[in-house]
Amino acid sequence: MSLEQLYEILLSDNPSKLIKKHEDKIFDMIPELKACKGFNQNNIWHVYDVYEHILHVIDKVDKDLPLRLSALFHDVAKPSVYTEDSDGFGHFPFHWVESVKIFDRFVNKYNVDSTLAEQTRKLIFFHDANKEKLNRVLDVFDSESIKKLFNLKRSDLLAQNPKFHYMIDTYDDFEKEALDKIRKR
Repeated sequence: MSLEQLYEILLSDNPSKLIKKHEDKIFDMIPELKACKGFNQNNIWHVYDVYEHILHVIDKVDKDLPLRLSALFHDVAKPSVYTEDSDGFGHFPFHWVESVKIFDRFVNKYNVDSTLAEQTRKLIFFHDANKEKLNRVLDVFDSESIKKLFNLKRSDLLAQNPKFHYMIDTYDDFEKEALDKIRKR
């Protein structure tokens, strides 16, 4: 599969369906994605394995290549960083850092456009950013990028356990605060 074919799949109306149809070829391109299939997250935040969660996020984000590509890679490192506490609860420390490393290997192997790669890299790295990291987010994002980040964050939350979907309101507030701070610069 070529990079352009992957992009066509990601930008389709129902990318998860096409990803599943062509998953062997996509797994050849992104071997770490194969490890996500069937990988149970073992925590109350997640109702899907890592692979299904990723597919739900891809389907939920806007039809925009940096968003869809970041959705594809945002949790791809989870199997490689997985730890479990004494209660059997799964954790994924710094999975965003490792996911960026996996994405960077993909970028180098397939010669991804540098502007697209940089936009996607930032989205992957900050997809789990909380309010305490707001200033760091503001250092690297403009208002358009903030909107994309929150599109990814919302989609990520909505692909998790519905019991936590109420938190979407805090994302709205967080985005508004970030955009207000950018306007005041």
